[in-house]
Amino acid sequence: MDPLDVVLQVDEVEPHFQAIFSADSHEIIGYEVLGRLRQQERTISLGPFFHDANVPDDFKMEMDLKVQQLALNYYMEQNIQQHLFLNIGANYFATDTDDQFLNQLLAYQEKGLDLSKIVIEIMGHQATSDIDSLSHTLKYLQTFGVKVVVDELGTGMSNVEDIMLMEPDILKVDLEVLQNESMSTSFHGIIHSLSLLARKLGAELLFNGIASNYQFHYAWRNNGRYYQGDFLSEIKPHFLAVDVLKKRFRLDIQQFIEIERTKLMAKYQLARTLNQLISGKGKEVKKHRSLDEQVDYLARGLEDIFFKVYVTDEDGFQKTVNLIYNEEEWEWDSLVKGKNWSWRPYFIENVIRMKEEKTGILSDLYNDIETGERIRTFSYPLDSDYYLFMDISPMYLDDHEDLLW
Repeated sequence: MDPLDVVLQVDEVEPHFQAIFSADSHEIIGYEVLGRLRQQERTISLGPFFHDANVPDDFKMEMDLKVQQLALNYYMEQNIQQHLFLNIGANYFATDTDDQFLNQLLAYQEKGLDLSKIVIEIMGHQATSDIDSLSHTLKYLQTFGVKVVVDELGTGMSNVEDIMLMEPDILKVDLEVLQNESMSTSFHGIIHSLSLLARKLGAELLFNGIASNYQFHYAWRNNGRYYQGDFLSEIKPHFLAVDVLKKRFRLDIQQFIEIERTKLMAKYQLARTLNQLISGKGKEVKKHRSLDEQVDYLARGLEDIFFKVYVTDEDGFQKTVNLIYNEEEWEWDSLVKGKNWSWRPYFIENVIRMKEEKTGILSDLYNDIETGERIRTFSYPLDSDYYLFMDISPMYLDDHEDLLW
């Protein structure tokens, strides 16, 4: 519809709600308020209206205030105890010179609304020109108990400094992009980064757009505390029973736990097998040979598992060539000798673990710097001075799917 037609039909606007579920209680913890426009026997989403860059912010603000007013009236009439999530454009606060949004909330507080039950979702923060002013406004709202969600994460890289400045209580990740296989590899990295960021901020992760059991499992496995999407509950004009999916959640999450246990066991079993294999081969190595020759001996016969092998000292300086398996033979690359790898994630921590535990370690799944393919590395303590690193072939991982998580 034409945006002007929407504005002229403001009296036909009504709020709808989508339930948000919690991982710990398996119950509904809140509802996102979504605007709808009545059109005879059907309702039309106002999403395109709010996301249209050509629509002035004051038009959007007027429509938002109307939807929120109706939602808050219904919320209080129904005596709902769950949180109410209200969408607010990041630029609204600059437009709202009369503090209409805040005044509306305070007016409802006087009527008995507990503002600690209100959660505001900040949309379009990536496009706002005054992040400092926005962050100050959010901090002020938080003094009333209002919680803050940074929205639209997962659809592109957001400015981490801006997110940290806003100090959100919740980071909201859109899983719809998972439908696009071409973006899946980079998306996994973004999700991992957001998970780490949430931990640093002391914030929770809310995964939105869950449209399948696979996405539900993905959100749970990536430290999601809250879940939202049509797979769990479609958008409704009314509220639901708080425990509407409690039994289903229990069954689904129990299934997720069993799957994770199976995968973890596969990793532990591979680490145990590789420890025994390298230990056995290490006893056969003739110590009078050069270190390069010793590593060459260790690598031979293991080309069905590994594609690159090398040794460093405990400070990360490479002491051997790279042995790289190319088609049918191991090749030596001497250009890397002497380079330092201590800057790599977990390098120092893993060296200390190997030294203390005197056993090899299987890494998490990560993207190889040179090939971009997802791999794992097996690290093994040769003695008190040297550490063996063996990159597992992507083909081996493909043949053992439990290792691809």
